[in-house]
Amino acid sequence: YSRGAAGARRRCGGVPARRRRGRLMTVMRSTSETRRLPVAGRNGAVAAGSQAAADAGAAVLADGGNAVDAIIAAALMAYVVEPGMAGLAGHGRMAIYWAATGTTTAIDHFIRAPALATPDRYREALERAGGDVRAIHHAGVLSVGVFGTAVGLAAAHDHFATRDLAALAAPAVARARDGIPVDLDVQQGIIGRQAELEHHALARDFLMPGGRLPALSDGLGGGGRLDGRDLAGTLERFGKNGASAVHAGAVADAIDRLMRREGGLLRADDLARYTPAIGEDPRYRFAGGEISTCGDLIAVETLNILSALDLAGHAAGSAGALHLFAEAQALAFADSYAHAGDPADGATPMAGLTSAAYGRERAALVRNDAALGHYDPGDPWVHEGRPPPVLPEKSGRPAALVGTTRLCAADREGNVVTFITSLGSSFGSLVRVPGTGLFPGNAMKWFDPRPGRINSVAPGRMPVYGAPALIAYRAGRACGAIAGAGGFRIQSAVLQTLLNHVVHGQDLQAAVESPRIFHDGSRLELDGRAGPHVAAALAALGHDLVVVPEVVGRRAFARPAAVWRDDDGLFHAASDPVAGGAAVI
Repeated sequence: YSRGAAGARRRCGGVPARRRRGRLMTVMRSTSETRRLPVAGRNGAVAAGSQAAADAGAAVLADGGNAVDAIIAAALMAYVVEPGMAGLAGHGRMAIYWAATGTTTAIDHFIRAPALATPDRYREALERAGGDVRAIHHAGVLSVGVFGTAVGLAAAHDHFATRDLAALAAPAVARARDGIPVDLDVQQGIIGRQAELEHHALARDFLMPGGRLPALSDGLGGGGRLDGRDLAGTLERFGKNGASAVHAGAVADAIDRLMRREGGLLRADDLARYTPAIGEDPRYRFAGGEISTCGDLIAVETLNILSALDLAGHAAGSAGALHLFAEAQALAFADSYAHAGDPADGATPMAGLTSAAYGRERAALVRNDAALGHYDPGDPWVHEGRPPPVLPEKSGRPAALVGTTRLCAADREGNVVTFITSLGSSFGSLVRVPGTGLFPGNAMKWFDPRPGRINSVAPGRMPVYGAPALIAYRAGRACGAIAGAGGFRIQSAVLQTLLNHVVHGQDLQAAVESPRIFHDGSRLELDGRAGPHVAAALAALGHDLVVVPEVVGRRAFARPAAVWRDDDGLFHAASDPVAGGAAVI
C-alpha cells in the first residue's frame, strides 16, 4: 500500500500532484477524502469491476504473464461473477499498447446488425409495437445483434498473449462449476428487470428459480448461487477452441434455432462471418501528453474543447471546473448525436469531430459566468478536409445502457491494456440460450429503428458508440489506462478520472472516487457527494440541474477503473468501490 507515495511525482500530462495521504473512510465522505487507500507496487497492476476478476488478472501477472494474459483471465472471470454485466455473447472494445513496438492496437468487437436487419423489418416491427421503440429492441430476440466478445478476446490472445487460452480460462471455468454467486449487483440487476422477465420464461426460470429472487451469497461459498454448469461448459470450450466455440458449432446452432423459433434475425451465418475491426488506435494531444480512446469521438472532442479553456485555473471538484466540463461534454454529445453513425459508411466526419481547430471553435461558445442552456450541433465538416456526402436525417439520443464492466492492466514490460466489455442492459436481451449459459446482449437498442437516419438499422451496420477505453501517453509511451461501466455516463467516469489525475493532480484513487457529473445536452446530473454549495453554484450559473445521490449499491453514475505507472516505475491501480470495483497490484 502507498499513502500518497507518488505525491510529488510528475503525472502523465505534466502537472505535478500535491502530496496527500490516503484515508480509509465510511461510505459517505467529502470530496477531499478517499474511501480506499491508494495501492501501488512494482509487478504490474489490474483494476476491474469485481474482486474476483481483479484477483484472476493479478494472479496471471504474478505468474509471469503479460497484461493481455491478465485481461483475458480477468474478463473470463468477470463473465462468471458479473453475469448481468458482460459475457461471451456481448460486445466491447479493447486497446492494447505494446511496448516492444510503441504502438497501440484497437480491437473493435462492437455489435453489428444481422444480415436480415433491414430498415423495412424494423419499420414493420415498430408499427406492430404501436411506435414503442422500447418494446422492439430493449429485450427479446429483436434486440440481439451480431455480438463479438468471443472473437475480440480470441484476437487479443492470438496477437499478444503468452499463455495458453485454456489455462487462462481454467479459473473461470472452476468458479462457474461451483455456481454463480449472487452478490448485490447480480440481485439488483434481476430486480431492475423483474417486470420484463415475466415475458422471457427461460431467463426468468434461471434468474429466479422457483419464481423467487435468489438470496445473496455470503461470500464464503454459501448463500445464493445460480447454476453455472452450462456457462462453465461454454467457457471451457472457448479455452480449447477460441472464438469458434461460440461463433460456430453447437452454440451457434443453438442460437440460430432459438432465433428462428422466436422471430429473431440473428443467424449462425452472421456469427460465422463476424470479424472484429483491428487497427492502430489514433492518438490526440492533451495536457502536454497524448490520449487514445479506442474509437470514441465524444471524448476526443470534449478534451479538445477543454484544451481551449482554463480548466487548470479551477480546483478539482469546484463548481467552476465542473461547469467547464459540463459545457464541453454537452457540446460534444450534441455533435455526436447529430453527426456520428457507423464510421465505415463514410458519412461520419471523423477528422472534423476530432479536430483541435473544431474544438477551439466550440470552446469559443463557452462562458465562465453562465451555462449555454441550449446545446446545438456545430458544423465539423468545415474541418473534415472533404465535402460532406448527402447526409441522412439526424437520429438523436439513443437508449441508455448499464450492463457493462471494465478492466485495465499494466505489466513490467510496459504493456498497457484497457477494456470495456458489455451485454448492453443487465442480462442483455433477457434471451437465454439453452445449454450454453449465454445471454446475448441487447445493443441493437443503440440503433435508431426509424429508416433513413444517420444511426438507422441496416445489415452489417454498427450503431453510434460513446464509451472511451482510454490510454494516456507521455513522451510517446503509455503511462496509464482508464475504462468505465455505465452506458454513456462512461464518458464522465473516464474523462473526469483523467482530468482529476492529470490536470488537477489528485492521486489515482482520489481521481477515481471523486464526485462526478454527466451532461449530454438535456440536463446536468450532479453527484450528491459534491455538496450543496457546488450544487447551488452550478444552479446559479443557469444549469438545469438534478442532484443524484451516489451510494453503495446504486448505479447513478458510471464506475471507473484505472492503472498508472509513474516515472519511477511504480504501478498504481484504482477502482470505484461504490459498485464493487477492485484494484490489485
